Amino acid sequence: MKLVEANYLWQQILQHTRRFFTREAVDMLKTAEVRFLPYAEAVHINNPVIAIPIDINTSVNPQAPYKVPFNGTELTLWNPLPRPQGEGWNCLPSKEAPIWYRHDHGTLIPAWNIFANLFDLLSLREERENPLRDVHGRFISSMSPREKANLLAVPAFNEGVAALVAACSGLYKLNYPRFDLEDLVQPPMLILSHDNDLLRGNDIWTQSVRFLRIFQPLLSFKAPRVINLWWMLRNAIYPKAFYLENIAGMADVEKMFGYTSSFYFLNGTGGRFGARSGSALIPEALRQIPSEWSVGIHYNFDTLLDAERFNSQLTELSAYLTTPIVSGRAHYLRFDPEKSFSFLASMGMYCDESVGYPDCIGYRCGIAGPFQPYDHLSCRALSLWEVPLTIIESTLINQYPRDPVKVFHRLLAHISRIGGAISLLFHPGLFFNPEFPETRGLYRRLLGVARQLGVRPSHLTFSRNDVSS
Repeated sequence: MKLVEANYLWQQILQHTRRFFTREAVDMLKTAEVRFLPYAEAVHINNPVIAIPIDINTSVNPQAPYKVPFNGTELTLWNPLPRPQGEGWNCLPSKEAPIWYRHDHGTLIPAWNIFANLFDLLSLREERENPLRDVHGRFISSMSPREKANLLAVPAFNEGVAALVAACSGLYKLNYPRFDLEDLVQPPMLILSHDNDLLRGNDIWTQSVRFLRIFQPLLSFKAPRVINLWWMLRNAIYPKAFYLENIAGMADVEKMFGYTSSFYFLNGTGGRFGARSGSALIPEALRQIPSEWSVGIHYNFDTLLDAERFNSQLTELSAYLTTPIVSGRAHYLRFDPEKSFSFLASMGMYCDESVGYPDCIGYRCGIAGPFQPYDHLSCRALSLWEVPLTIIESTLINQYPRDPVKVFHRLLAHISRIGGAISLLFHPGLFFNPEFPETRGLYRRLLGVARQLGVRPSHLTFSRNDVSS
């Protein structure tokens, strides 16, 4: 079973490298001899091989995290492996913070449990083994053991692949691992998306929330938020203002910076957690989206693992489009780590963007970029691409109210040194809306930072031809 899991992980590493590194890097990764094998066998190899142990078990609680300088940034590694006993083994780049154990014969063994760490993250082991969920049935950031260790913002998969690519490059040219990626890593990608939860601001649920928030400050002995009466009146008269009417503005800003995005539409069952705006406005919204942009489905709250409701929503939305719907994201990010991947694949989805934290920015699967989920029943990659969500505009503002743009810059700068993609969700209702002044102009500033860093627009395409056998 471990060898099957290792083969799956290797396929994800190769696909990730093809997408975010140069052709030379891919060729060197294929040329180098990388073996997945038991630890006892790894330490007895006597030639230039990268030997990755697969039989050292770990708990879901990260052990002994440490940082290592690498390619102008830092890697954060955890679950260190013991240094092999005997003579001839050296710690590289240093004894205090090693990435590799190297034998004088040229054998390289990772100094941390790269196999277990990366496989566990991609297969969502943390939440598969933890029954805790919030009121909406979600695994939120505070439930992750990585949150307690301050590791949620570490793209562990990307960092592991970067270290592996650098080592292969060094072995190929110098018989010695490198710790930089000069001329090997491509600029990162920015994956943009928008959940069209609200196309109008006058539905009964939105207006009710505004009304209740008038009195919310009284609980803290503060003056009531009377301004909400104005927002209620404004959207009662102009329902589409600052909601549906923002769609064209977002697309225009993206065009200005050379990016494209995906728009996910919520339809189907109405209600507080359902499609508040109904479906009548969807055709008008679609007319504002450029033809080159992607349109997908925002799975309704009640469609989780319910094939009948899912198909009903998909059929209704498909009637408004001329191309098949192959991508989507769950409303409220409702997701089952055991069943949702295979369920979505069975529903005809090729790309899903549901796996992110609703309450925190970070890498829920430990990866910045797409991957194919592992199916524990068939023991192979599913015919589905997951694009984990990194940032929601509201969580970015809530976590870092003083300087959200600086944090966004820091995340992108790190990915630019190791390869990968940042996924950003920005709701149309927060793009330009005086009711939420904290997000006015934020989207434009974020895209401006991305352009300054040379971040590539996302041209991710997923089809059956991409699926590994």
